[in-house]
Amino acid sequence: MKKTEKLLVDITFELLYQKGYCATSLMDILKIANVTKGAMYYHFDSKNRLVLATMQHYLEMLLEAHWIAPFEESDAPIETLINQINDYLAMFADEKKILKIKHGCPLSNFVLDMSDKDEAFFQYLQSVYSRWQDSIEKALTKAQILKQTKTDFKANEQALFIISSIEGSIGSAKAFNNINTLQKSFGVLTTYIQKL
Repeated sequence: MKKTEKLLVDITFELLYQKGYCATSLMDILKIANVTKGAMYYHFDSKNRLVLATMQHYLEMLLEAHWIAPFEESDAPIETLINQINDYLAMFADEKKILKIKHGCPLSNFVLDMSDKDEAFFQYLQSVYSRWQDSIEKALTKAQILKQTKTDFKANEQALFIISSIEGSIGSAKAFNNINTLQKSFGVLTTYIQKL
């Protein structure tokens, strides 16, 4: 990604994450980036293309590094899943990280705010959720095959429930603007996963 592209994507992500799609104007982005409209159009032919590129850059990075790659080589998928949930909590707890409790989960925010604004947004965000669910489903199936589970369950249904619990927990913590709320919710979720 070229320097100007990366600058625009970084600023766009920050504004979208903090303010939402409708409250983020192209003029706001350009002013903060100190980039002309012509320079922006050289890289992105519209605000929506810039927004899509922004979502793809940040969400792909998070999805791959946090919710896909750790499971691919793991021989202890349940333990890895719990570790990833705890690592996600740590990302929200660390003030130096980009994720903030007061802003919630970028993926969830983008779905609620933007999936009805553009068909390309909808399709991309749906694909992120699908790949996340698929990754957790594969991990749970592997745990079953390795006989690391205690109960009989449908991996695809549990994967959907776990993702919904993660996203719902972050939403509740955002409503209270309190990391302890997320800590408690994730604690209940990880206890649940240990009993699967």
